[in-house]
Amino acid sequence: MIELRNDPSVKYSYYEWLEFFRENDKHRLQIDFSKDVALPADIKALILPSVSAFQIGEHSDGLHLLKVATVFARKFDEPTYPEVMKLFIREENFHSSYLGEFMRYHGLPLRKSNFLDRTFRRLRRRSDIRPEVVTLVTAEIIALSYYSALSDATDSPALKRICAQMLHDELPHVIFQSYTLGHFKKSKWFKIQRQLLMRAATLAVWTAYGKVFRAAGWTYSKFKQENLGYLRQSEDIASDIALRLASKIEQ
Repeated sequence: MIELRNDPSVKYSYYEWLEFFRENDKHRLQIDFSKDVALPADIKALILPSVSAFQIGEHSDGLHLLKVATVFARKFDEPTYPEVMKLFIREENFHSSYLGEFMRYHGLPLRKSNFLDRTFRRLRRRSDIRPEVVTLVTAEIIALSYYSALSDATDSPALKRICAQMLHDELPHVIFQSYTLGHFKKSKWFKIQRQLLMRAATLAVWTAYGKVFRAAGWTYSKFKQENLGYLRQSEDIASDIALRLASKIEQ
């Protein structure tokens, strides 16, 4: 597990996040397939269900997210936030395109729908930004474990490079979403909700795609501990940010 709480970005404002995403947008992954060989049938069967699901999950038009981001921006006087979210959505869509490019190269069929993705989207699309962000950060924490395992489950240099790029991008995403959660009043029930969602998502993903994790040497216990560990870091970051924002208000 990577320590996020000491990362310099935990002190970023939304303006600094805007600059961060703008800089990221200048450096997109160019996938090199020159060293890839045809995937064996058993490897295709192993990775297809999860890769196709994450390829769908990484893509979004972001219409509802941008709508509630605008409401959040007005409520908390954070005018930069909607523009940051546009770049975040753009980055997620690049993730989807990386996986889609890999799938097309290796003749893996792209799918249009997935049960877990539909469930996550229903959880997100409620009345305001907070359910969106809680669900997003839960999915991003799951992705940290998944892309680590996927990288180890095959010998494809291109897939390993894609997974490395995903991890490079998703780690800051967890901090960024935690920053937004720091704007909301905390409660014991809210913490319990996040814990329950993470545990449910962990079990659902393992049940659906555990073969990939096991092929990479992961156990369910390791998967759960990684996810809960990152969740604790997200909670700590959000709490620290809440204190910092409260201190600014008092000044």
